[in-house]
Amino acid sequence: MKFTLLPEAYSSFREPLLYAFTTESETPRDVEIKIIDCANGEVIGRKRLYNVTSGEVDIAPYLRSVARPTLPTTIEGCGEIDTSTNIRVIVQADGVDSEPRKFIAAKIDRNAIFTLLSSQHLNRTMAHDEFDIVCYFSWPDIVVSLDVEFIGSGSELLTITPPSGGQRAVAVTARGREGVDNIRATVKVDGVATTIVEYEIKSNLKGARRLAWLNDNLAPELYTFPLRKSVLIEAARKSMESIWGREAGTAERENELKLLSAYEPQAQIEALSSILSTPKAWLVRGCELQRVAITTDRVMPATCGEMGIIEVDIRAAREGEVLW
Repeated sequence: MKFTLLPEAYSSFREPLLYAFTTESETPRDVEIKIIDCANGEVIGRKRLYNVTSGEVDIAPYLRSVARPTLPTTIEGCGEIDTSTNIRVIVQADGVDSEPRKFIAAKIDRNAIFTLLSSQHLNRTMAHDEFDIVCYFSWPDIVVSLDVEFIGSGSELLTITPPSGGQRAVAVTARGREGVDNIRATVKVDGVATTIVEYEIKSNLKGARRLAWLNDNLAPELYTFPLRKSVLIEAARKSMESIWGREAGTAERENELKLLSAYEPQAQIEALSSILSTPKAWLVRGCELQRVAITTDRVMPATCGEMGIIEVDIRAAREGEVLW
C-alpha cells in the first residue's frame, strides 16, 4: 500500500484535495480511508472503497465540515486570533499514513511568499474600544511580524509575531490604552516592511454601526457604516382560544437595519460588496460580536464621480433576537 498522489500543502480546502493510492497488489480488496486531524488525533472522516487495487478520495468536503472559518464572540486585545482557517491532517489507507499536510481556507498565489488577504484600503477608522483584523498568508519558512505603534499623548510599540506558515489573523485595538489618537500597524516580512495599515481612532456617529464579515478568502474584514438609514421592526403573534376569547399566546419581534457606507473610492466599494456573498457576518459593538444575516441580494452603488456609496440590510441571525 502506498500513496501515489497528494495535494500540495497550503491548498484551499474549498477546492478538491485528491489523495490517490495503490494497494500494490493485483488482487482486489476493500480499503478503509481515514482522515485524521493532527491537532488532536481525532478521525474527522472515513470512507471505504470496495474491491479495488487502487483508488482516490477527495478529502475537501470532510475538512470543510470541521474547519469552518469564523470569529470569536469577543476580542480581548491585540494579538493573533483563531479563525479556524487552517487544518493539518494525515490520510490513512489501511493503516498506512500519508505525509502530514496543512490546508487553508484562502486560495492564494503560490508564487508569492506573502499575501495580504484583504482588499480594503489601508487607511481605516475605528473607535477606541473597537478592533480591526489584519489577515495574511505566508509560507512556513517566512517570518511575518506586526509592529503595532500606538500614537497619542504617548507612544508605545507592540510587536506581534504569529507562528510561521498558513493563514493568519491578528487583531489590532486601542482598547485598554489611554490617549491613543492613531495606530500604525506595520507588517514586516523577514524584517522588511511591506504593508502599513493606518488607523484613525475617533468616536462613531450616533447612528453608526460596525460590521465584520468573511471576504472571498474567508478572511475577516471590518468596516464602520457611518449612517443608519432606517429601522424596520416586525412582530409576529400567535393567538390562542380561551374561555375569554382570542388571546396572544406568543409574540416575536425582529428588527432590520439599513446601513449606508461613506462616500468611498470605487476600489473600496468593490471590497465592501463582498459582504453580499459572505457566508458569515457580525454586528460589532466594541470588541463583542453578534451574528447577523445579510438580507441585501444585490448592490447598485450610488456614484458621484469616482466615489460611491452602498446600502446593506441586516437582521439578527437568530430568530427573535434584537439587533444591538
